[in-house]
Amino acid sequence: MPLLFIISLPSALFVCSGCSQMTQSEMKFLESRDLDAPYADVYDAALNAMFSMGLVIQHTDKESGIITGQSGDHVQRASVGWIWRPLFPVKKVTLMIKAEDPGVTRVRMKVLVNEKQQLDHKLMTEIWQRIEREAMLETRPSARPATTQRARRKPVGTS
Repeated sequence: MPLLFIISLPSALFVCSGCSQMTQSEMKFLESRDLDAPYADVYDAALNAMFSMGLVIQHTDKESGIITGQSGDHVQRASVGWIWRPLFPVKKVTLMIKAEDPGVTRVRMKVLVNEKQQLDHKLMTEIWQRIEREAMLETRPSARPATTQRARRKPVGTS
């Protein structure tokens, strides 16, 4: 019986280790997006999104397009057997925002968890959702110049 357990454990680990791997296109989609909005609107949206998530804004430079924020201010550690493990991970998020065309802006995101680069799928997805939502609010139709005039309706009974 113990021999069966020894053989099945490595095979189970091998099978499950491939479950969490992402393809290159999935990683690129998680790290980089092109938004159909002007640079200034996307920059403001990204800053507002990070702030509304509770990230402490550490650095911002609109000219270079860099925004850095962090959750947590230090790593608390606890002893678990022989290993010291972080209790509350420090997550640092850096966004690089660049205007590609007048109406298209590219945003790239990197996340460090306890000073190691990681793809934190949940955190990154939430940041993207908030940036896109904020960008839509920044470029709402009332803020855009009118491109067409509404056709005036004629009163009923006139020709």
